[in-house]
Amino acid sequence: METTSLAISDIEVLFLHYAETLRSWRENFLRNRQDVLRLYDERFARIWEFYLAASEASFRHKRLVVYQLQLVKPETPRMMSRAYLHPGG
Repeated sequence: METTSLAISDIEVLFLHYAETLRSWRENFLRNRQDVLRLYDERFARIWEFYLAASEASFRHKRLVVYQLQLVKPETPRMMSRAYLHPGG
């Protein structure tokens, strides 16, 4: 980013958003576990399930975080709120 003319126009810190995403991924994985076992083995399935659960817990308890940066070109008008993310709502 330092070598471009892009500027940060918004930063969002994602804890619970990502924890919920990981929860959904784990639930989906568990619903499809038998399909996974047909492709891989039990060891892989257990490791993957543990990874998803541990990652969710880490985000939920603020041990992990994702920072989402929105970058814009210099000529782009700066938004003063996030209302544009939810038009009509």
